[in-house]
Amino acid sequence: MTTIQLNKKSKEYVYHSVYSIIKNYNGKATRKRIEKETDSSKYELQYAILRLIKEGKIKRIRGFGLNRIEYYYQDVISNNSKKNTESI
Repeated sequence: MTTIQLNKKSKEYVYHSVYSIIKNYNGKATRKRIEKETDSSKYELQYAILRLIKEGKIKRIRGFGLNRIEYYYQDVISNNSKKNTESI
C-alpha cells in the first residue's frame, strides 16, 4: 500500500489539522480559534468541520461567550474514552 502525502493544499491536511486543533484545546474550540490557527480558506474549514461532524468525531455545542452566544466544536472521541475510564 502507498501512503498519502499530506501537503498544505490538500483537504486531508485541513481535516487533520482542524481535528488536532480541537484536541489540543482540551477537546473544545470555537470556529474563530480554528481560523486563527490555520491558513486555510473558510470553505476548506467548513468542509473539514462538516466531515468531522458527519463521522461523529466532533459535535457542535451552543454556549455563552463574552458578548453573545457562541458555538463550540467538542471532541467526542476523547470525551467518550474519559467517561469509560472514569466509570471503571
